[in-house]
This record gives sequence, structure tokens and C-alpha cells, in this order.
Amino acid sequence: MFKNKISIFFFLGIALFPLSSFTHDYYVSITEVVYVAEKQQLQLTTRIFTDDMEAYFNSQTNETIQLSPDRNSILIDSLVEKFFKNNFKVFFDDNELEISYLGRQYQEDQILIFAEVAELIPPISYEIQNTILIPFRTKQQNIVRVKNNIANKSFLMDASRTILNQLWIN
Repeated sequence: MFKNKISIFFFLGIALFPLSSFTHDYYVSITEVVYVAEKQQLQLTTRIFTDDMEAYFNSQTNETIQLSPDRNSILIDSLVEKFFKNNFKVFFDDNELEISYLGRQYQEDQILIFAEVAELIPPISYEIQNTILIPFRTKQQNIVRVKNNIANKSFLMDASRTILNQLWIN
């Protein structure tokens, strides 16, 4: 009887093993870019899965980085700010905007990154460069939602499309 149980577990293990190779991971971030006309301000909120950010940071440093809860807020803030500014850029009429990092918070299994650009007038056109985790995860997809008083558009960006050029709708 004991041999039969071992045989059944062995058979199930071999039979189910190939199924694990057919699963593939899904990596996604979402960034909302909201223009608030009354404040002449662009508000940015990015959502990234915490475990993806941890894996990225741990691949870039000799230290073990832990998020949610983090143990070194000053270090994590500097890493997140540098990461965001290096991987998300906005241009209005071909001029790069100076993005101010405001902070971050954890929500369930995600890290939310908050940033803004102040004192803006609506452009004729805009460009967004989004490489968030793309060099690190080949299957990474980044959704960008652009909102103003008139329009609300969503765009999918990935390794084949990291730059978005659009006319601004007023």
C-alpha cells in the first residue's frame, strides 16, 4: 500500500510537471497622467507590482532590498525616485518636463509612485517615454492613461513601443 501511494505521487509529479512549463508570467504597470487645468499641473501615479520592483532592485545592488514593509525608507525613496525618473519621461512640445517625485505608498501587492509637474500650459503635442521594467522583464507591458478635461485615452507600451507621440486635445 505504501508503494502504491509513492507510485501515485511519482506518476502525478511526472504527469503534471510539463504543465508548469506552459504557464507564463504577466508583468504590467499602469501609469495615470492627469492634467489638472485649474492648477496647471500634471499629476502622475504609477502602479507596479511590489515583487517585480523588489526583484529589479535586488538585481541592481548587492544589498537585499525589501519593500512592504521596507526597512530603510530613505534608501527605498532614493531608489524609487531614481528608477522612476530614469524610466518615465514626459515631453511637451519637444521640451522635457522636470518631474518632481512626491513619494510612494504600498497598496496590497503594489507600490504606488506619485510625481507631478507644476506650472504647465497645455501643449500642442506630447511625448511619453516609458521603459518601466522593460529592460528587466522582456514580457513587461506598461499601460499609460492620459487624461485632461476633454480626453481620456489609454495606450499599451512594451519592448516594441517605448515612446508615445500624440497631439494634445483641448
